[in-house]
Amino acid sequence: MGESRHGDQLVQELREIIDRQQRELQMHRTELQQTNAGLLALHAEVERQRQRSAFLDEVSRTVSASLRGREVAEALVQLVEREGVATSAAVWLLDDEHRLHREPSPGEADSEVRRVIATRRPVTDEKRMLAPLSVGPNLLGVLELCRDEPGFDEDDVPFVTAVAARSAVGLRNAGEYEREREMAERLQLAMLPTLDIPADLHLCARYLPAARGVNVGGDWFDAFTRPDGTVVLTVGDVTGHGLEAAVIMGKLQNVLRAYATEGHGPAETLRLTHGLLRGWHSSLLATAVVMDLELSTGRVRWANAGHLPVFVAGTDGRVRALDEPNAPLMGVPFTFGIQEYETNLRQGETLLMYTDGLVERRTQSIDTGMDRLAEVFGRAAGDPPDEAGDRILDEMLGSDEHDDDVCLLLCRWAAEDAAQGAPVS
Repeated sequence: MGESRHGDQLVQELREIIDRQQRELQMHRTELQQTNAGLLALHAEVERQRQRSAFLDEVSRTVSASLRGREVAEALVQLVEREGVATSAAVWLLDDEHRLHREPSPGEADSEVRRVIATRRPVTDEKRMLAPLSVGPNLLGVLELCRDEPGFDEDDVPFVTAVAARSAVGLRNAGEYEREREMAERLQLAMLPTLDIPADLHLCARYLPAARGVNVGGDWFDAFTRPDGTVVLTVGDVTGHGLEAAVIMGKLQNVLRAYATEGHGPAETLRLTHGLLRGWHSSLLATAVVMDLELSTGRVRWANAGHLPVFVAGTDGRVRALDEPNAPLMGVPFTFGIQEYETNLRQGETLLMYTDGLVERRTQSIDTGMDRLAEVFGRAAGDPPDEAGDRILDEMLGSDEHDDDVCLLLCRWAAEDAAQGAPVS
């Protein structure tokens, strides 16, 4: 009996040991499952943060790819929708009069959008989130994101706020550029001259500012009659772009007119202007061609400082280039001589002066552009000057946006009683 009880006791102790070990094993299993779950959650969170960080970098690149506010807003909306951050999105922009404009499609701002404008704080519900677009103290508008499933929660607020902050930097840069561009364009257009020429000269003058990019520049043209009856024609281009180039352009235009009006010939006018530009201590340089035309004889004198050659088209459509050697650009840090050339213009012939925006393209050499311009000019030479100028611009530029300013000046000598000039040599 004693041995039986002793055996039962051993069995009982073994069972207790087994039960205890099973409980400990289960506890370890539970802890391991919790640890694994925690690691998986941590891994998922790290991956989510990595994806969000990568998306924020993509936002910065996207909003920096353009300097037009509308294009920045459209690109941002497309990115947000394409990456699934929101089902749909919109950007509300404040203009200078604090009116809200919705991009990419128009719309009326509701009370929630206006609340964000007033408080500068995000507003969120399950399906919609609004975040202020601000850089420092400057409020630019509101970023609107809408989502179907899953909806937004409070955890999304810091992320959307970061998206809005990076977007605002690109929109601010675009806004500042557009304001400077508009100011420079207004300045350029305000400084375009009123052309003063006799009735027996037919002129067409065109100026087109760059359609895109940071390319508000310093192209100009001028045409006027000196007191002695000589007609002076000039076209020029300041290197660089922006407001400074436009200011330098206006000063050079006035200086050239003043020197030419005093009676200086083309070469001396350019030489004096070069000396003056050097004295302004500007980093910008300038090209220019100056021509004067005696209407009684058809004699043309010209000088060229780094500019593209003038074209001459006859009544038969044949085009010649006045491409004698040029002087350097005005403003370079040394003095130089400027050669003056002379030829005769025949009745009915047309001069074409222009800036490089008409012939330069990223995808072709300037020689190709020059050859093409000569062909187009030859075909248009028989048209009235205004029609010829528009035709040249249309065929050379087409419907594509041009990256640089374009300036064109056509001059046709059409006097009925003018003397026949000698052939152009």
